[in-house]
Amino acid sequence: MRTLKISIYLLFTFLLLVSKNGLAQVFIPAGGIVYPFRASPAIVKTGTQFHILYNNKAQHQIDSIVLKGPYSRVLLKIDSISKGRFEYDTYTTMYTNNKIWVTVPQGRPQDMYDLMVYAAGEVEISRRSVKLVKQFSPKHSFIHITDTHISRNWVGSADNGFAEELQLMDRFITVANIISPDLVIVTGDLIHDYTRFNKDARGWGGDTIKGYTKLPTIEEKYRNYFEGAQGYRGVQYINAPVFSVPGNHDFYGMNEDDHPAKAAQWNALCGIRVSGLAYAGTRFMFIDDYLGDQEKDIPNKKPMSGLQGKILRNFLALNGPGQLRIMAQHRHDRADTGFLNEQKIGLIVNGHIHTPHVDTLGKTPTIRIRPGVVCRSGENHRWEQILGFFRIIRIDGEKFTYTDPLRFCSNPTDAYNKIKLNLTLTFKSNNAGLATSNVAVIGNKLPVELPGCRVRFVMKKGAYLVSGGRVFQQFNNGKLTIVDVDADVNAGTVKKVSINLKH
Repeated sequence: MRTLKISIYLLFTFLLLVSKNGLAQVFIPAGGIVYPFRASPAIVKTGTQFHILYNNKAQHQIDSIVLKGPYSRVLLKIDSISKGRFEYDTYTTMYTNNKIWVTVPQGRPQDMYDLMVYAAGEVEISRRSVKLVKQFSPKHSFIHITDTHISRNWVGSADNGFAEELQLMDRFITVANIISPDLVIVTGDLIHDYTRFNKDARGWGGDTIKGYTKLPTIEEKYRNYFEGAQGYRGVQYINAPVFSVPGNHDFYGMNEDDHPAKAAQWNALCGIRVSGLAYAGTRFMFIDDYLGDQEKDIPNKKPMSGLQGKILRNFLALNGPGQLRIMAQHRHDRADTGFLNEQKIGLIVNGHIHTPHVDTLGKTPTIRIRPGVVCRSGENHRWEQILGFFRIIRIDGEKFTYTDPLRFCSNPTDAYNKIKLNLTLTFKSNNAGLATSNVAVIGNKLPVELPGCRVRFVMKKGAYLVSGGRVFQQFNNGKLTIVDVDADVNAGTVKKVSINLKH
């Protein structure tokens, strides 16, 4: 259902985009759930409220709203439903006609959930878009990756293939889920504005296409990035909310200077384009420095003097300055130092250039970093300098530390089934609810200590004792008991975590 609605919506959008000056008058509302959705998930404390931006075209009565996780289901309390025009992009003027406030019951399991809205016998799903937590800890962390370029190179036929970059992404997801950050930030170039078939050994050559009417479509490109394809996982399989910002390649099927159409395409397929996140004392700001225009949205000389700057200032005014302010953007060379100094931005994470880098700018000073790339195709010839890299940023109140670029595997240019991960998790016994005891083994070949690595034991229903780690949470689901354990793993070591039924 979601794919059909998006396709129809995009068709109408492109037909109506006859005049940039007439943009605000001709746009129709977006379809289904717009927030939380894809690029802008939500992190919600149990026992508190959050809002949903929902386009209820026929104004059907909303029957129920549910969060569905892998081992738990949470019925949300609907507090209020407001009807009107709720604009979520001040540049494209895209909006929904319902804003729904819901409350999460206390004590529900912490996990990543699908958001499901039931109305008039149909269900609208926003996959892996809500993370429930019991508290916002002053100590938290995120993983930074960038320039994934999912769908730059295509394997198989146009109508039944997949993005080659998913093979490395899938393997990286295994590593990310062991590290268990509080969130993940991807700083642009999620997909690619052309598709290459029959590439050569370097990831170049072959045939390229660049057009909305040709397969794969823009919907398929973003579906590969978010959901994966052909058995390979997309970023939504990371067990943490993934916040994605636009880059210069994140459009498909229109001219590069058609900024309204590019930004509207993002709205339709990814949701909110510019936003903020308040997490404990940290204020994250996610911006778009490529899709909007350089006059009113992100002016060339002072990017934050335009529409996006107003959004971010309003976010900080509403949520307070916090202790640490972080900006995520794609470009490496376009920072508004006036805004950085005014708001005392402590950190910028960015991409665009694929080599790792660190520098400072402004009076605060603001540290600016990029990690290299985790999976971009076409970089095999210089893989040792840039490929397979990510960073971990750890925050404690107003202070933060960041790792050097970390390579998730030792051989990122090899075939998928030969990739050797630098962080592994194996189980001695079946981990699908058949056992009453088990041993998890974490092998860390990375050159950093990894506090709080996550192990999820799926056991027969019962009460359990754990050694080698701290029980993070434990809950029952039918005949199963889920035990989440945190374990600290030193650099270059192996850590064993055991679980046994209480007698």
